[in-house]
Order: sequence, then structure tokens, then C-alpha cells
Amino acid sequence: MVDNFSIGLTHVLMAIALWRLLHRDDLDHEVSPRKLWQQRRDAEAGAKDSSSDA
Repeated sequence: MVDNFSIGLTHVLMAIALWRLLHRDDLDHEVSPRKLWQQRRDAEAGAKDSSSDA
């Protein structure tokens, strides 16, 4: 009984992990880490510029 429960529990947890991985929004977008870094840097620079103008 305990063996079946432990096997079932691990399979359910793996299924949940797989479900969450497959339903990520960024799964279909291939963006290089450098491009992500540049986008974040530009967004931070834009936020600093707009706050200094006020």
C-alpha cells in the first residue's frame, strides 16, 4: 500500500511539474540572454530618465 502511494505521489508531482513547464508564456519565445539583458538595461535607463525629468 505504501509503495503504491509513493509511486503515485511522485508521478503526480512530476505531472504537475510538466504541466507548469508546458504552460509557461516564455516557452515559445527564443530570446538570447544578451538580448534580455539589453532590454532590462534599456528599461532601467528609461525609468531613471523619466524620474529625473520630474
